[in-house]
Amino acid sequence: MVIDVHNHLPRDWKPYVSQLRAECERLGIDRVVLCTTGGPGQVSNEELASAVAANPDFLLGLGHLRLGDHGPEQVDAIRDLGLHGLKLIRPRLRYDDDEAMEIYSRAALCDMPILFHLGIVARSPLDAAMDVSIARMRPVYLDRIARRFPELKIIGAHLGNPWYEESAELARMHPNMYFDLTGSTLKKKRPAFFKELLWWAEDEQYGRMGGKTPWEKVVFGTDVDLALMEDVMKDYQILMDGLGLAEQDRRLIWGDTAAAIFRLT
Repeated sequence: MVIDVHNHLPRDWKPYVSQLRAECERLGIDRVVLCTTGGPGQVSNEELASAVAANPDFLLGLGHLRLGDHGPEQVDAIRDLGLHGLKLIRPRLRYDDDEAMEIYSRAALCDMPILFHLGIVARSPLDAAMDVSIARMRPVYLDRIARRFPELKIIGAHLGNPWYEESAELARMHPNMYFDLTGSTLKKKRPAFFKELLWWAEDEQYGRMGGKTPWEKVVFGTDVDLALMEDVMKDYQILMDGLGLAEQDRRLIWGDTAAAIFRLT
């Protein structure tokens, strides 16, 4: 099974979903996890839920929640819409702020995985009004969350770009933490970089501190529009070929790990 764990539902979403399905059939992608980032010009959680409900064999949905604006009741609202998890981005608070802990507790109780945007984020005319800061979205702030809620499944986007080493060490340490390689990372970094970054792959002493190998912690995602999905898949393929990964490790990245995260198997 091939699962794209990080894709977005655009404003004009009704024709997009049928186009997405056709393109995924061509590329061999079985399921797509869609999210919305909320705010002006973005689809609502309700619209996302409508798209998912109409395509239950193909789509999963992550509802948007903004730290500092929403509380744990938003977790319940997203769950009641029939969505499968949460997407967090542009928080008003650091991800590990005390105020956020009740949200994570509720998400863990509801068995709703969270996709955290990490690191650099696109500029927007609304940045000043929304008080956007990438400093609040460093991978290191997921550490407290992973330790406090070990049952909560955490996906960090973009391998924390540019804080790659933080992300790699968190992946090594925490069995409930995973990372996608979306964004510019696979364009600017070569396979040798990942071999050095994920050094614990073959280390007998430290190789399974979090109970899993690196290839059980990396998940496939695109985070691009239809025209670029194939290009991202090729980037993942180049990485796996460059590292000489075994077929079982490739299957984990393409979708087996994501299927376990979202309880599809």
